Amino acid sequence: MIVKKYVVTDIKEAFEKIRVELGKDAVILSTRKIKKGGFLGIGAKTYIEVTAAASDKKEQQSEEKGQIYKLQEILSKSKANNSQNVEEISEIKKMMVELKSMISSQRTNEPQWVESFRKALKKQDIDDEISDKLIEYSKMKYQELDFSNENTRLILSEMFLPFINTSVPDLKGRVLFAGPTGVGKTTTLAKLAAKLKLSEKKRVAVITLDTYRIAAVDQLKTYAMLLDVPIRVAYTPKEAKLEVEALSDYDVILIDTAGRSQKNDLHMSEIKAMSEIVSPDFTFLVIGMQYRSEDVKEVLTKFSMISPTHVILSKMDETSALGHFVNVPNFLKAPIAFITNGQRVPDDILEANNRELAVLLSREVLKYAKSS
Repeated sequence: MIVKKYVVTDIKEAFEKIRVELGKDAVILSTRKIKKGGFLGIGAKTYIEVTAAASDKKEQQSEEKGQIYKLQEILSKSKANNSQNVEEISEIKKMMVELKSMISSQRTNEPQWVESFRKALKKQDIDDEISDKLIEYSKMKYQELDFSNENTRLILSEMFLPFINTSVPDLKGRVLFAGPTGVGKTTTLAKLAAKLKLSEKKRVAVITLDTYRIAAVDQLKTYAMLLDVPIRVAYTPKEAKLEVEALSDYDVILIDTAGRSQKNDLHMSEIKAMSEIVSPDFTFLVIGMQYRSEDVKEVLTKFSMISPTHVILSKMDETSALGHFVNVPNFLKAPIAFITNGQRVPDDILEANNRELAVLLSREVLKYAKSS
């Protein structure tokens, strides 16, 4: 381990020196303000003393090579004498665990506040790459975050803000709803239909392409009847095109699709073909907030073939992790338009506001970081 101290005028200068001398994998152990120069303390200038550390690569490489050589030696012996397989496999497993431990230890020696911050971001299921950027920014601008101070919530909120992209469109024309199974597309569509009809006084029509679930059609028909809006059912792409043309006089046509698994290529091809036939003015991709970050990445990758213009995050009431506020816009490069937080129609739907979402997320992160 190599440990060095740097006396600099600001943290940016320290980062540059540390990267040049210790490499990009170096970690900052501590920072403190000191005064230098002047006469009897008069006229002294304030500097920052930064202590940083990095692994000695020569020692690390030598140790790793030694471990690799031992593994190769064990494997060669295994070929020569099969009777010792059980014992040697056990030894291989043990050495592999030691290698993994060696690699993971590179992230040790982080200051306590960084460790707490990283755990809090992980608790909210914020993507690791975004977490690294947030931590790096915190070190450069603030040197250290005090999670016992309530004012830190304001700092966190401003940090999250650039990552949260929101935009609420003025809906008109054809609006397609798509997404995986079980994310609440049909209920979300009904909420927006009610909002457009009752609050914005727009002439609304509904088309459902979800003929796979009889309950979905019946559910939409019930909502349509209560709202006094026309509803059409299309069983084929050709019917969908005809229904869209027949309802072209309406201000907004909301088009429901069947839930599609991102893991089924045939299903994804079907939704793409339907999107091309309908030719929507807006495409809402509905994502359940109960999904894990890795699952959301896969969903967004597969559904990108229909070029979503906006995202609706659903079922916020069913999760304690709010990381998708920052994850989704950065994975897909499309803004969040609405968030649903319950089953009530039309009440449980919110227009997405980046500042409000940043406040919600910062509150949860601060709460966990303070307790960890």
